[in-house]
Amino acid sequence: MKVRHIGNNWFPLLGMALLFLLSGAISMVTDKGNGADAGFFAVGMLVVGAVSALWLWKHPSWWIAPRNHYLYLVGGTAFAVAVSMLLPFLNGTGPWLVLGAALAVYGYFERFRLLMTVGAGVALAGLLTAVIHAEIIGGALHLVSTAILAVGANRLHILRHGRRRESADSEPDFIGSFEEFDPNEALRP
Repeated sequence: MKVRHIGNNWFPLLGMALLFLLSGAISMVTDKGNGADAGFFAVGMLVVGAVSALWLWKHPSWWIAPRNHYLYLVGGTAFAVAVSMLLPFLNGTGPWLVLGAALAVYGYFERFRLLMTVGAGVALAGLLTAVIHAEIIGGALHLVSTAILAVGANRLHILRHGRRRESADSEPDFIGSFEEFDPNEALRP
């Protein structure tokens, strides 16, 4: 029996964070303009999407919406990335906008506000990068998107696996040794 949990989406978000980090590094090193490299996004999205699909196949999410909605989202995202990377007025940020919007729609399908907020934040950063044509701003917004995705992945991982607790390496006799204790209290009736 497969256990479905929304926290299983931490791995795809981490993959997207790495995609944004590598894309930002590549675009800043190769001097592509404002920090967006549409070709790397398109190819990287296919790789991250395939690895995420394998992960979610083994560790399924809630999948509340009908299955066709998810298939339309995947197809629409792939088509929109292919078309938006060719639009010159987006300055290479088309796939960035599409990935952020697709993540927000996926969060809507899953009825989970964290995914919607992360997707909207990534899409907003992509929109700002399309509008502002400074290279340093584009690189900074790549880092902001990476941080948004990494924090979202961390929240989902904590939701799935819980917080780490202190290990019980202390001796059982140690527990309660700092309590105030009146030795005469035990002798009173």
